[in-house]
Amino acid sequence: MLSLGPCPERWCPLTEELFLRDSYLRSCEATVTGVELLKGSKAYVELDRTIFHPLGGGQPSDEGSIVSPRGAFAVKKAIRDRGRIRHWGRIEAGSLEVGDTVRCELNWEKRYLVMRLHTAGHILDYAMLRLYGRLVETLDAFHGPPEAYLVYSVSEPPDAYRLEEEANKVVERGLSVAVKFVPRGELQAHIYNAPNVSRLPPSEEYRVVEIPGVNAMPCTGTHVSNTREVGRIKVLGVEREVVGVKVRYTVV
Repeated sequence: MLSLGPCPERWCPLTEELFLRDSYLRSCEATVTGVELLKGSKAYVELDRTIFHPLGGGQPSDEGSIVSPRGAFAVKKAIRDRGRIRHWGRIEAGSLEVGDTVRCELNWEKRYLVMRLHTAGHILDYAMLRLYGRLVETLDAFHGPPEAYLVYSVSEPPDAYRLEEEANKVVERGLSVAVKFVPRGELQAHIYNAPNVSRLPPSEEYRVVEIPGVNAMPCTGTHVSNTREVGRIKVLGVEREVVGVKVRYTVV
């Protein structure tokens, strides 16, 4: 059985989020800082550092495993909670205890698909700008399975063929996708073609994802390092919503 460790919520340290600096990191070593037992074999596990991107920021949670010499835990979902990342899942074998050194392993197939879809989402934002001649705000977005989509603040749907064509022009250029961290006071100097900036939560530092000449926007998601890795963007459908227009898409 997993052991509940002596880590009251007010004392638990913040989690180092390794994925913010390296989306390609598939595994890491970490130390267990807290465990909360739930019904049956379910539990929350907290670590001092993690490769598991939590649900949020327009993408699904990573999945994978946390393993020590004495136990194994299947990560089904990670959530961000007041600066910490909590890993929810199932006890597979043995036990984990506070202070244990563990090895974290990603479900890489799912993560890499999400990386491709999230970068594709940024490219579609640019394609919308090209079609409408202005920056188009996004009302909602989800860059992952089972269905990736973006909801744009427009009244008339874009032509799906033209949208797909504009997006794939960017993919084919093989542009680098770079990440940088920018102090709050310098943010405006580092972003362009970025929708929704007015809705940013306050922060002392922002992570900016840039595709040169396309857009540079605040984003905490995982991305590929070159647009060619996206593959071909396929627009599956364009539909009017109660407010805005939903663009469903995938990568092939």
